[in-house]
Amino acid sequence: MNSLLFLSMGRKMAHMVKRGGRGGARLGAGHPKGPIEALRRNRVAVLLTDSELVKLQSIAKEQRIPLGTAAYEIVARVLARR
Repeated sequence: MNSLLFLSMGRKMAHMVKRGGRGGARLGAGHPKGPIEALRRNRVAVLLTDSELVKLQSIAKEQRIPLGTAAYEIVARVLARR
């Protein structure tokens, strides 16, 4: 790449051009900080009927959250009551 182009872009942009703008540390990337007990690390599979899935999709769409997050919030609320 032309060295004159690097001078006109500044150091940060020149670095991104060299690496293609991919990889490296990104803000918010990586493992979330906090106590290990608070991490959701156990996977559970649930089979839903077609009508249950439609209801869950509706909830997720209304709240603008992923389907898995909507399912998690429902389960977490029920478990918190016990």
